[in-house]
Amino acid sequence: MLVTERRKQRSGDPSLLASMYRNWTGSWENLKAGRVWTLVTSAFSHSEMGHLFMNMFTFYFMGSAVAQMLGPKHFLTLYLFSAVTSCLGSIAWESYVGRNSRGLGASGAIDAVLGFLACAAPRMTFMIYGIIPVPAWLAVGGFFAYDVYGTAMDNRPGVGTAAHVTGILTGIAWYLVLFA
Repeated sequence: MLVTERRKQRSGDPSLLASMYRNWTGSWENLKAGRVWTLVTSAFSHSEMGHLFMNMFTFYFMGSAVAQMLGPKHFLTLYLFSAVTSCLGSIAWESYVGRNSRGLGASGAIDAVLGFLACAAPRMTFMIYGIIPVPAWLAVGGFFAYDVYGTAMDNRPGVGTAAHVTGILTGIAWYLVLFA
């Protein structure tokens, strides 16, 4: 997405960016047009390098632990399923509040991995900012509360807080279905 926007600025040709919006972002408009694949492809599209870096950093450390617990097939299923549910959660929320915005990024699916991990290994230590040790259940509970508040107050424009909330809930539900 970032590369596409820069190319559009240089060339003045909006067609590539329009194609990205149609095929790589989650939106009510895309679903109405039958582009259901965007429920998955939006999780592989990022608008900024920092956004991509933070998602992949978290995914690398937390995803590795969950992949070892579940095995590759079940891990991939969790990841793709939560990409879909978090995108749907974001679209539903945006529609509810009367916006037709587009969502993108892996955060919702990664938050599902975090939600699962907090249930499977609640005492695992997360290092917040690399220096503050916090048990997984407390860290993920804090992330969840922060995103619920952000969604309810609508105070984090450009951040898919509803996707984050839906992702964490999906990860918790996944754990409960498998292990409860």
